[in-house]
Amino acid sequence: MKIKLQTLLFSTLLFLSLHDGAAHSETIGAARKPESVQVNKDTIIRKLTPANLIAEGVKPSVVRVVLGCKAKAYSVKTGKIYDFSEIISTGSGFFVNSNGYIVTNAHVTDLSIKGCQEYLEYQANQKLEAEGKPSVDTKDLKWVEIKPVTQVYLPNGDKLPYKVITSGKRFDEGKDVSIIKVNITNAPVLKLATANKVRLGDSVKVIGYPGAIDLPELFNDSAYYESTFTSGEVAAKKALKDGTPVIQLSAPALPGNSGGPVVNEQGEVIGILTFGLLTKDNFNFAFTTNTIYEFLDKAGISNDEGIVSQKYREGLQLYSQGKYTQALQNFKLVKHLFPQHSEAEKFAQSCQQIISSGL
Repeated sequence: MKIKLQTLLFSTLLFLSLHDGAAHSETIGAARKPESVQVNKDTIIRKLTPANLIAEGVKPSVVRVVLGCKAKAYSVKTGKIYDFSEIISTGSGFFVNSNGYIVTNAHVTDLSIKGCQEYLEYQANQKLEAEGKPSVDTKDLKWVEIKPVTQVYLPNGDKLPYKVITSGKRFDEGKDVSIIKVNITNAPVLKLATANKVRLGDSVKVIGYPGAIDLPELFNDSAYYESTFTSGEVAAKKALKDGTPVIQLSAPALPGNSGGPVVNEQGEVIGILTFGLLTKDNFNFAFTTNTIYEFLDKAGISNDEGIVSQKYREGLQLYSQGKYTQALQNFKLVKHLFPQHSEAEKFAQSCQQIISSGL
């Protein structure tokens, strides 16, 4: 890194073999599905508080962004060809346009062919030793093919490949924002707030997928697709040396949160979590929506809410007001328009059970 001050990028380096059976080490492209939705009268929520409404409204729009490598390498020493498939790191992101456009950090999506090779060379002998194969000097490996593998994990458990539309650089080298796209329509979108709406002391929530709690020995498969919310305040409004504005936050964050949205009490995005200072206190920083808009404008992408987001949020309001029949119609429409929606089916089932049982 070019700067001397110790900093923490909020993306998680995993270094997991996809063939070991280790935590979250399934083959790239094969999705682990969360458990099916189960609703009963003991778990039905009658009303949603304002905080519940914001959280439930934001949750379906936040995704996990995964970066990996696939390769074949020929060993001059053994005369064999070895297959490698590694998840290198994970971060977070959110839908900013219903046609599959996602905002995340540039450092979450930045991995070249050379970078893949460096990661895989480090892992090659560990994998071979674990499989009981002869140790191979990585200098003897000749790469037959090698490529980065990019994926977005939706909150419902689906996986989709993504392509980078436009990207900046790491925060210590430039503007750490990346716009990526998956092949999907009617995605649930988060609205961007204007930067002048951000005030010192404003309450905020940071949403994402911190890798530190990806513990399959403790949690079920659904937990891997459940985003985490942490709360805090706008602690300061600062600028980097090149003049780029950033927001200092008191909300806790961990590696894996990189690229996740920071939202205000209205559920609007005020920034994108990017880095933190390595201290005992929470000194975490987010790039502002002004910077996000720069990249969206460059790519000709608008931040339109879309019908799915509109109808889903209307459904939540109706549900909270006890208007379950009307809410049910909204949730059914949302599920029809966007079958991958992670929450619509849960609320639709809850509405149906309340209506049929007279609860």
